[in-house]
This record gives sequence, structure tokens and C-alpha cells, in this order.
Amino acid sequence: MTEVEASYTVLNPAGEHKQVPAVPLSARLAGLEGRTVYCISQIIGGADVFLKKIAQALPQYAPGVKTVFVHKTTAYMADDPALWSEIATKGHAVIYGCAA
Repeated sequence: MTEVEASYTVLNPAGEHKQVPAVPLSARLAGLEGRTVYCISQIIGGADVFLKKIAQALPQYAPGVKTVFVHKTTAYMADDPALWSEIATKGHAVIYGCAA
């Protein structure tokens, strides 16, 4: 019988430190008159109930604002390019709610 020497691959558990470019915050809106605010909910832990209420109540406190309530069906960390594109073209602000 021939002995075979074992071979192991060792990985660095620390991972890689990648530089992430800093992105400044968006400019604040001067007001909500004529603006569209997206209220996005993950539907977890009552976030959908809360965001629906915000979407309904906001026009009472900021006349002239339009709200759009959206159920985001993917996880909060999952990218949703179609939704982000819609918001970028049709919206002016976002209220994003997820709960656990």
C-alpha cells in the first residue's frame, strides 16, 4: 500500500478590505408640494401597516404631496433595480420601512 500525503487549502478568514467610494447624502427637499414620496414596506413585523398609514396621512400634513405605497417582496438587502429606477424617474423622496 502506498501512502499519499494529505493536501490542505487554507483560507484567510479576515477577508479582503475593499475601498468603498463615499457617496454624499441627497440634498434635502425644500418642500413636498408637487412631489412624490414612495413609502416602501418589507411587509415584516407590521411595517406594511405602518407605511400604509404614513402614505395615507402624509397628504393631510403636507398638502400637494403624492404618496405611492409599495410592497417590496424581496429581502431588504436584495437589490431591486426596477423599483429603484421607477423611484429615480417618478419619485422625489423615499420612506423605507423594514421590521423584524
